Amino acid sequence: MYRDGRIKAIGVSNFLAYHIEALIEDGDIKPMVNQIEYHPGFGQIESAEYCQRNGIIVEAWSPLGSGDVLKDATMKHLAEKYQKSSAQICLRWLLQKNIIPLPKSTHERFMAANLQVYDFEVSDSDMKVIDTLPYCGGLHFDPDSAWS
Repeated sequence: MYRDGRIKAIGVSNFLAYHIEALIEDGDIKPMVNQIEYHPGFGQIESAEYCQRNGIIVEAWSPLGSGDVLKDATMKHLAEKYQKSSAQICLRWLLQKNIIPLPKSTHERFMAANLQVYDFEVSDSDMKVIDTLPYCGGLHFDPDSAWS
């Protein structure tokens, strides 16, 4: 269906590097997108870097760690520093890593706030602080559990 144009893009979810390699080995079409759980305190760095090196777009599901990340003291401090919300800091951090965040919201005011992330940048030193946060929320989904 992809070859005859009925499907424009192939995406996968929760694939680690070796899952993608096995997929490509079994077929010859590389996925264009991989959705993975990715947020402060749980960055699947190896998976994201593999995808980016191989031209696969990385989308972060649960970019706010199911809301738990927003309660983290470091995230609250950074939100005050940048005069933004903790959610906006999370989303901006992902964008600066070339990862597309997919935040879920059913409230119009949060949807609007999620778009207010293009008028600032998180400094390199603060990016590193966020990179090193300990686990602070989310599902911590193990992709291999789906394969067993």
